[in-house]
Amino acid sequence: MTTLAYRDGELATDSRVTSGDMIVSDRRRKVHRLRDGSVVAWSGSVQQAELLLRAMRSVKNPKHPKLDEISALHLRVDGTLWEYEGEAWVKQDPGYYATGSGSPYAFAAMDAGASAKDAVRIAIKRDANSGGKVQSLKLRAA
Repeated sequence: MTTLAYRDGELATDSRVTSGDMIVSDRRRKVHRLRDGSVVAWSGSVQQAELLLRAMRSVKNPKHPKLDEISALHLRVDGTLWEYEGEAWVKQDPGYYATGSGSPYAFAAMDAGASAKDAVRIAIKRDANSGGKVQSLKLRAA
């Protein structure tokens, strides 16, 4: 899977893609800035991530398809954090948050004061399904 972490207006991810026990890539971009300035990060199926991103970028059809092999975090321009769960976005209300296979390590790191980026870096050291480089984007000030 992967590690996604949020803290202080920043979304961070690893860059590993796996298929079962095989590492497919350590170079996949998993955090993206949308046209409206919001930030979205994903984990799970690459194909479903592409479908979700395409739907989120679409002006004509902003409806989100039902996708059950993906998880995503969306940091909206108003600073609220939303988690994608199958076919709905659920608002999270944390000071910090993590999801994915490395989330227990990321949460522990942030409990100790780590940034989102450092939390993913720590999770990569312990979670076999997280790896590659840490990527992050911050919400731009309005």
